[in-house]
Amino acid sequence: MSDVIASSIFTRPEVVASFVFILGAAIVALRMTNPRRGLGRLKRSKAAVPVAAGGAETPFQVGKAEDVNGTRQVVTFADVAGLDEAIEELREVKEFLTDPHRFQSLGAELPKGILLYGLPGCGKTLLARALAGETGVPFFFVSATSFVEKFVGLGAARVRQLFEAAKRDSPSIIFIDELDAIGRFRSAEAAGDREFDHTLNQLLVELDGFSGSSGVLILGATNRPELIDSALMRPGRFDRRIQVDRPDREGREKILQLHAFRRPVSGRVDWSEVAHNTAGLSAAELANIVNEAALLAARRHRDRVAPEDVDEATSRVISGTQSAKLMTDEEKQLVAVHEAGHALLSILLRGVKPPSRISIVNRPGGFQRSPWASPDDREVITKRELMAQLIVLLGGRAAEMNVFGQPSTRSEDDLENAAALARRMVERLAMTGRFELAGHDQDSRRPLTADEAQGGKEVRELLVRAEQAARTILKDNAEGHQAISDELAIQETLTAAELGELVHSSTAPGSGDISDGRLGFEAS
Repeated sequence: MSDVIASSIFTRPEVVASFVFILGAAIVALRMTNPRRGLGRLKRSKAAVPVAAGGAETPFQVGKAEDVNGTRQVVTFADVAGLDEAIEELREVKEFLTDPHRFQSLGAELPKGILLYGLPGCGKTLLARALAGETGVPFFFVSATSFVEKFVGLGAARVRQLFEAAKRDSPSIIFIDELDAIGRFRSAEAAGDREFDHTLNQLLVELDGFSGSSGVLILGATNRPELIDSALMRPGRFDRRIQVDRPDREGREKILQLHAFRRPVSGRVDWSEVAHNTAGLSAAELANIVNEAALLAARRHRDRVAPEDVDEATSRVISGTQSAKLMTDEEKQLVAVHEAGHALLSILLRGVKPPSRISIVNRPGGFQRSPWASPDDREVITKRELMAQLIVLLGGRAAEMNVFGQPSTRSEDDLENAAALARRMVERLAMTGRFELAGHDQDSRRPLTADEAQGGKEVRELLVRAEQAARTILKDNAEGHQAISDELAIQETLTAAELGELVHSSTAPGSGDISDGRLGFEAS
């Protein structure tokens, strides 16, 4: 009788569906009460540095078991160049992780957290990998963006599981990339995102839940440190902050040589000169220059990288690849006159860095990164040198006015950079004697004060005087300017050596001295 009843019940579709639903719910509840069964156990390996790929491939995914012991090539401090100060900061951490008893005997504790901050491409992730490679401890890499999803509580669970795994494998390193994705400042005026707040709160709890002697170090990386919540940055959580900045000239040369070491490069390549011409570039951009040069050499069927390949690669990284758009003869002549004006003034005036090459070849993005407005490595620049830079920035427009009688749209980027420099000289550096303007907040949404209006007038006067000075120098050296522009229109690209020969044979000595009274600048 019971068999008949059971048979009749389970032949009804709605009963079967209900039974399957209840069974599935029971399984889900069981996994939530024991999350390790749904995640799998993270294995420990010190033979190589375990690195998860981050983002969507992180092992900390509820319901998906993954082993973190996929390996990459081991990186050490010897593989990092141009970041000497940051490396010195991390050497102390390395010594603690490799010999903790020496520090613990003196009562010293490892910093709970270290924040690496700086612009993209400067080497924050590489530094973290190098620290892990030096110490040989387990290295847990995770992107902060993978913590927060649409399911409430999932991000907090992942944070807990990450710290549990790191504690089991201590001493170990947790590296959280893009920390501002979960550590962003919480506004008291906004309701906030519930899942976001839960994840951040759990991270704060975990940071407070273990001492510096636990052997777990948290490294965070961000491009926007000003966005991180102050609760995360207080002492006892992220105790130390290390700025990872763009390299200086010496650092750039070391980075270029490091990436060129494993490639066949001609002995004629002067990496010191390349470093001189790449001020303001990040470590990633410098690495890209070496790689682009190798690609160009292979395309040209060379057996090693030549200086011409490096020059072209530098131009590609700074200004973009050559455009397929062809210029008319009239456009080519105008651009040649414009660029020759810049180049001649940069050679004649003291305090200005001449370019390694000039070109009239179209490059998308070239106007966004003018070689005449490249950053200066020097920390101290005199008023005379800043004035010389201002004259060079307006040299292209001045050349157009001298030759054609009117300016063109080619000067748009030059004018923007020149105006910014003149405004800095007047309003920030008080180089025209306007001390009352120094430190003023330039908020365009409010009316200008009388002092600021007067400062704007002085900025305009400074620009007018600089353009007049540029026109005067170019008129005095009209023969040299024409020689450069004519050759540039034919060759399309001129090197520094070719420019030097043209200028040496056709310019008046001393004609570029900006202390000359005819130029309108005082000698001081």
